Parts: sequence; structure tokens; C-alpha cells
Amino acid sequence: MSCREVLEPGAAACVECGTRVGQPGHGVRESVAQDAPALSPNRNTLSYSEDRNSRKFEASLTDSAMHGLGDVFGELFAQRGVGRVVLPAAARTLVRDTIVETKNLPPAQPEAEVPVVESKQGVHSPEKDKALKIFSVNGEAIELVDNRLKAKSAADYYKRLTYLFIYAQELLLGRTLAPKSELIVVLKEAKVYDANCRFWLKQKKGFTVDAEERMKLIAGAREQAVKVLDEALDNNLPDDWNPDTKAAKPRAAKKKASK
Repeated sequence: MSCREVLEPGAAACVECGTRVGQPGHGVRESVAQDAPALSPNRNTLSYSEDRNSRKFEASLTDSAMHGLGDVFGELFAQRGVGRVVLPAAARTLVRDTIVETKNLPPAQPEAEVPVVESKQGVHSPEKDKALKIFSVNGEAIELVDNRLKAKSAADYYKRLTYLFIYAQELLLGRTLAPKSELIVVLKEAKVYDANCRFWLKQKKGFTVDAEERMKLIAGAREQAVKVLDEALDNNLPDDWNPDTKAAKPRAAKKKASK
């Protein structure tokens, strides 16, 4: 409407004179030759590129067009996260104007939600809440705070505690592998780390041990750990064997072979 230049499809403003679409022209006459103002000999060249599947933008604009399109460029670069555009020295003040104008732009459309990954201490789940009733977190270690595991015997107790400990490492500390040395500390504090327990651990029933002595539950034992956790918190089940009330029985002495 001001310079009679052809608009690009979908353009928000004229790239020559900077007049935005919908704004009335200034001094429009019937003669196109008389309407069109002489273009400024000083033109500003813009170049914008982006990696990852490539995106390129190039333009050559007059000073007046730069002023008129300042908010358009500001919105474009704000949405793409571009902090500044390097222009020739003559046009740098225009870029600063553009950046100031972006403050008055409407907020950009929200992008697709990205799942927020919380810290391992901040994530809450029903299983984690259950585990926190049996264990407490002390830095990078967990400690047994409730030894009522509803075990039937000493052997049943250290098996339950082993499976629960490895499972709790996953729930409370986000570890897929549990250090065997930390398990032994818990077993000793629970007063069940005896010869029978050490022999059972060497058999590696229900778990694997890597070269760095880190333990991981196999599928069946993990399901058993989930079951044991529920049973330990079930007040309707009797606590038949507890290390505070019953001591683990020592292995029976071998009978001497009769001559």
C-alpha cells in the first residue's frame, strides 16, 4: 500500500518499505511510478542458518524495512532461541531495537510437554513409600529400620532381607545393581550373617553378581521381593521368626562315621 511492491505469500509486512499488512499506506497515488519512493542505497543483509536438518534464512532489506520488520524478526528469533543476529555495523542499532521490541510480543505458543525427570529422592511411588517403612536412606546407603519381615525361619529371614535390600536399592537410590558389601553390613546388623547365610549367598539363588561384586535380582526373585514387601507390611500376618527374639540355629555338627 505504500511502495506498490509485490508481497510474498503469507508475508506479515513488505520487505521493501516495512509497512505491515493491514496498515494504511502513506501518500498512495494512482500512479505506481509516482507512489514508489526511491529505495535507500544502504541495504542490510541478514543471514541465518541452523544445523540438524538445516534451516537457512537470507534477506537484503532497507533501513525502513528493518524498522518495520523488527518485531517480526524478534518473534522469529525468540521462538528459535537465537540470542542475537550479527549484522553490518550500520544496522546493529536496528538489531538492538528489534530485541527491545520483542519484550512486547505475545507469549510464544507452548511447546510439547517434556517429561520432568525428578531426582531419585524426589520421585514418589506406592512401592517406594512401602520400602521407606522398612528401610531409611542415609546418604548413598540404606539402613534397616523395621526388622519384622514375617519370616518363618532364620533361612527365610536372610533370603527375604537379601531380596528386599536389592529391590530397595532400585526403589530408593535408583540403582539397578546393589553392592554386596552393603548387603553384608545390613545382614550383620540384622544378626543373620552366619555360615548358613554366607553359604546361601555363594549359591547366587535369585540374583546375579558381577565382577565388581554388585548384585542384581532375576525376574523370579524380583517378584518375590515385591511379595515379601507386601507381607512385611501386612499386620494380619504373624511375625514367626525375628532376630530380636530368636537366634539363628548353628549348623548341626556332622556325625562321625561309625567304624
